[in-house]
Amino acid sequence: MLLKRLTRLGKGSRCWGSFWVASCEVVPGPGDHTPVILLVEDDVLVRFSTAEMLRDEGYVVLEAVDAFEALSFVASGHPLDLVVSDVRMPGELDGVALTYAIKEARPHLPIVLVSAHLPPNAKHGGDGFLSKPYRPARLFEIVEEMTGREWQSKRSNPSAP
Repeated sequence: MLLKRLTRLGKGSRCWGSFWVASCEVVPGPGDHTPVILLVEDDVLVRFSTAEMLRDEGYVVLEAVDAFEALSFVASGHPLDLVVSDVRMPGELDGVALTYAIKEARPHLPIVLVSAHLPPNAKHGGDGFLSKPYRPARLFEIVEEMTGREWQSKRSNPSAP
């Protein structure tokens, strides 16, 4: 299916993306297993250090360098429990546009956006936001919140309060 999305960031800036997402059988993420996190970050040092911190905390981490690589993981049906994505990335799609594309394909998959450039109160379509720079403890806190039992029960029963 072809998805198109226009995202406006800040004052007048735009990101326009159109891309193909293959149909596939989606393997559910939540359950009795180690949570799988898709980390989307173009800065290699930030991606490497963040992935290692999360692995040291016991999470399984898949890494993507941009939105298109992230969408290939999503389209593959790989089990995912959380996406943590930077906002500013090279390519046609930024993190906000990626969020809307993922929500189109897997609406109950939680997404945390990370940015030093996006105001925390800006609309972004994600389920959480983390301002850069951040302390590792805050990253672990939001990851636990998004992958913990309370979030999983909300995902399995989205109509519950």
